[in-house]
Amino acid sequence: MCLSIPGKIISKEKNKALVNINGCKSKVDCRLLNVKVGDYVTVQNGFAIRKINKKEVQEILRLLK
Repeated sequence: MCLSIPGKIISKEKNKALVNINGCKSKVDCRLLNVKVGDYVTVQNGFAIRKINKKEVQEILRLLK
């Protein structure tokens, strides 16, 4: 089973985005989604795989703690 981690897109250039994941910044491939700066996504294996809302992010982080 794989775990996807929620994060917020803080910058984007073409198919790459810089995502803030719980305070850590990571470059991810976002070609699978139509996203913009400020969107929340789940990240798995270096890919943004699903767009989510802030409420979902808070719930996922609560469960991970």
